[in-house]
Amino acid sequence: MVAILLLALAAGFMVWQRVQATRLGYAVETARSRVRSLQGQLMSQGMEWEKAVAPAQIAHHARTRLQMQPAAPDVIRIPESAASAGGSPSGAWPLSRELLSAVRQGISALRRPI
Repeated sequence: MVAILLLALAAGFMVWQRVQATRLGYAVETARSRVRSLQGQLMSQGMEWEKAVAPAQIAHHARTRLQMQPAAPDVIRIPESAASAGGSPSGAWPLSRELLSAVRQGISALRRPI
């Protein structure tokens, strides 16, 4: 009777140990999956950060290494379009205004502190 009880206890311990090992294996695999997911997110965020910082880095290098300075908005001149040559001014001016707006935005982006 004692032998049967000891065998039952040993079998129960082995089953419990197997269940714990299986549960631990699932927990480890879940953690590994989470680590891979977080590493992917970290790489994605790193690439987004590099995209966001790139214009500022270019502006910084232009100022420090190349000694470039942004042009003042009052210095920028738009050449006369085909309107002075007898063309239609309605088609040329919207493009010139868009270009001027884009140039001003670029200049203001360069003036932001890094």
